Amino acid sequence: MSFIDKIVGTITSPNNETKKIAEQPMIEEAVMIIGVYAILIAIAAYILSNKITYIIQGFDNTSMRSLMTLSSIVAALIATILIWLIGTGVIHLLSMAAGGEGKFYPQMLTVVGFSMLPMIFNGIISIGIYSMIEPQVINISTSNPMALNELYSSPSFMALALIGIIIQAWSTIILYFSIRNAHKISTNSSAIIAAIPLVISVISTAWSFRGMGIL
Repeated sequence: MSFIDKIVGTITSPNNETKKIAEQPMIEEAVMIIGVYAILIAIAAYILSNKITYIIQGFDNTSMRSLMTLSSIVAALIATILIWLIGTGVIHLLSMAAGGEGKFYPQMLTVVGFSMLPMIFNGIISIGIYSMIEPQVINISTSNPMALNELYSSPSFMALALIGIIIQAWSTIILYFSIRNAHKISTNSSAIIAAIPLVISVISTAWSFRGMGIL
């Protein structure tokens, strides 16, 4: 079965496809998925950094902008890979505690990588939304330390946050089948473990909205 067939199968029939992937895991395919997602997020970060100009009181903002652009790209690349590795490790340990029999490498790394396929759509949507944002200047000073709230409380960013939650819910469904098929644990245990990243994201988003006075 080709890599493309596995991608289509994971999206259209996650239960059957993740079972096949768990039986014959190919870590290089998961690396390709994570790599594409990381690159998309890095592109989105680059576009956003060029759309938003931060003026921070007391700093050389010319050199600061170049540094922030570079750091946002590097952070996006590294964070995506770390989330995959650390997230897989936590999910694997929890699954083992629940009586699982799967292997971290290459089995779990591969199936979790495939479960992140929907996140590629999130990367594409992020690029689209960031590209449509009008250039803005954010003045951060002691008199206005929460200036960023004006940016992140905009309809575009709120829509992107909500879309991200919906896409992660889709990813959670694939992750559920991945855990169940790789570790051979119960339906309830698989569902609880798979839901943890989604719950964390929902709480984090709600907390951010509350901090901006939206909730």
